[in-house]
Amino acid sequence: MLLLLLLSVFLLCFYNMRIRLNGFHEDYLSKSRTNAIKGIFILLIVLSHSIGYIKDSSYAFNRFGDQYFCLFFNLISQLVVVMFLFYSGYGVSESFKTKGLPYLQSFPRKRILTTLLNFDVAVLVFIVLSLCLGISIPFKVGLLSLTGWESVGNSNWYIFVILLCYVFSYLVLRIPLHHRAYRVALLFVLSFLLILVLSRYQGDYWYNTIMSYPMGFLFSTYKDRFQTVFKKYYWLIVILLLLVFKLLYFYPNGTLYLPYNIASMAFALLCVLLTMKVDINSPVLQWFGSHLFPIYIYMRVPMMFIENRYPELIATQPAIFIVLCLVVTSIIAHFYRFWQIKL
Repeated sequence: MLLLLLLSVFLLCFYNMRIRLNGFHEDYLSKSRTNAIKGIFILLIVLSHSIGYIKDSSYAFNRFGDQYFCLFFNLISQLVVVMFLFYSGYGVSESFKTKGLPYLQSFPRKRILTTLLNFDVAVLVFIVLSLCLGISIPFKVGLLSLTGWESVGNSNWYIFVILLCYVFSYLVLRIPLHHRAYRVALLFVLSFLLILVLSRYQGDYWYNTIMSYPMGFLFSTYKDRFQTVFKKYYWLIVILLLLVFKLLYFYPNGTLYLPYNIASMAFALLCVLLTMKVDINSPVLQWFGSHLFPIYIYMRVPMMFIENRYPELIATQPAIFIVLCLVVTSIIAHFYRFWQIKL
């Protein structure tokens, strides 16, 4: 059943799919298309996060397909967040290109502060849930969880990283640099410094995909050049990126996980190249992609509750556990607009 859930995510890709053997889709970076791609990966994240709860329940993973289910997520690992980072960097740059100074002036309030406040609302929900379930939370942990540095059961590292990436973007766009290449270079430098800091205090998953964000910013900055080269040498670039990915993705750790970061950037570009030929236009995937934030920050609410109150369900019916969590999280995401903070 677990394998069937995984296969269902990929089956959704085939609805309304259009493949162009000759030529390219020109709307491959439109909002609806990128939402569909994000929809794929947020569903994979829900499945991935559920594995920890299933393992804690002492489920044996001995049913048909279970080992393939686990093998897939062992292989894909942190790649599930790469396109979120890439599209975020791309989106910030594109918005600045089209809206200019007014966008930049509102950026600290509308992008950085709004994201943080909505995340903090979710943290408070997790704190209340923990208290109701009899889970004690040290004051320091609760306080630091509001920044994303600590967790009270919620997913936190991505929000912490993306907020800092937003701050970096604001700085590089605000500083009066005379050439756009300097902006891109500075964003890469700041992202690298963040890797240095996080490598001292947090696990590798905090920083081994960060470079995908400035890669998205870079792609937007030189989009016309990228598109021209990609279209002219499409299959050659695909082969080269596949080679880079294969060589570096399975490279044993490496300094500051930089090989993994480079492999992540190659993966992001491979996804972009794929969407130039394959149009994934599933309304279901688009819905999940457009509700990415509430799904990501609230998915662990039903997971925590079921783990605490009905652990036997996870141990005996893990697929039903995942479906229930996905349904509840989808309901939360649907009604999220009623308490979403907009500045």
